[in-house]
Amino acid sequence: DTKSEVLSFRGSLNVGNGWLKKVDYHYRDSEFIQTEQHAEEEGHEGHAHEEPTTFSNKATEYGAIFDLSNDNLSQKVALNVAKEDVSVIGEEAFINPTQSDELTLGYYVDKEFDAYHLDFGIRHDQISRKGSLNHDGELESFEKDINSTSFALSLSTDISDQLKINVGLSSVERAPTAVELLMDGPHLATARFEEGNINLQSETSNNIDLSFNYENEGFYAALTFFQNDVDNYIYLLDEEDHDEGHPDDDDDHPNADPNAADPHDHGDLIHAEYVQQDAELDGYELEIGKTFELARGELTLSFAKDSVSGTFADGSNILRMVPDRNLYKVSYVEDGLSASLSLNDVQDQNDTAEHETATDGFKMLNLNLSKTVELSPGQNLTLSLFGKNLLDEVARNHSSFVKDEVPLPGRNLGIKASYSF
Repeated sequence: DTKSEVLSFRGSLNVGNGWLKKVDYHYRDSEFIQTEQHAEEEGHEGHAHEEPTTFSNKATEYGAIFDLSNDNLSQKVALNVAKEDVSVIGEEAFINPTQSDELTLGYYVDKEFDAYHLDFGIRHDQISRKGSLNHDGELESFEKDINSTSFALSLSTDISDQLKINVGLSSVERAPTAVELLMDGPHLATARFEEGNINLQSETSNNIDLSFNYENEGFYAALTFFQNDVDNYIYLLDEEDHDEGHPDDDDDHPNADPNAADPHDHGDLIHAEYVQQDAELDGYELEIGKTFELARGELTLSFAKDSVSGTFADGSNILRMVPDRNLYKVSYVEDGLSASLSLNDVQDQNDTAEHETATDGFKMLNLNLSKTVELSPGQNLTLSLFGKNLLDEVARNHSSFVKDEVPLPGRNLGIKASYSF
């Protein structure tokens, strides 16, 4: 059973004089509740005694953006307040009720110079996370207060009418989530018994990127190089030799209770812990294309490629890194009609971490076709046909925790219709 309620309110106050031009404000209140109960299957009565599990998420967020722009520059100040209560209660509870409070203050400015365009933004977050962990049958409460500051600077210039260059520098702090801090139980979606780490520090990612953008008579190209140095990179690490038990699991111990539950027994689930260490990610993104003007519409041919590699400070590979990808696409657009055919060529991923399996590449062919008909002024009917994985490839997402057990969906065909008035 699922219940979801969302109330959103958004508005704007145009002042239009003095130092304050405009105020954009927003408020959002949401509640999501989901209750799960195992159904007894024929020949499997093991779940009959289990109680249901209820997942609950209640969140409130409100804030405002103050536009302080003038004739010389554009600048804004943002204020945002957020509160979130998360609880999982019942048979498969993997985290005790937690509360997160966040206060954010940000400033953004951009300015045009004679030959350059400058963008700069900075934000400060004050975050508080409250929760508890179960230790040997006792409840231990935790409260973690985190202060983080992030900034981003971008400088761009036009080399010519066709070529533009952009350099970006940023330092971004990310506070650990409530799950990363306080998780303590089975997470069936990842087939793991996950354990949080209350001692996790905030991630700090220092980034630099260099972009080239070219456009001339229907031909376009974009190339970006990036490097991210991450201090205290947070990730989920599987326990080594999880299926071989623990050295202190000795049934022959003279003081062992044969009827006592084994605290290290996680069933068929892999035991995994949230840990962190320094890491570096490097990569590039490339896209080129050409648009042809035809008698009734436009035909666009494009090719894109992206590649990223990630290593820890000790030289080992980061887990679950996405492989290199090539994307070929043909699209056509005319009045009311659009069609696209794309081939996503995903390469093998052999740069794996210890105890991580490699993943074969695959080719994902997708088709989208839509036609919009105006029935009367202001009334439109849109019919769409889509086909995903038309080659019916057995494709596995390397970044998935259960890639070896669960492939991506096979061939998927569908028709959609929408009416707007």
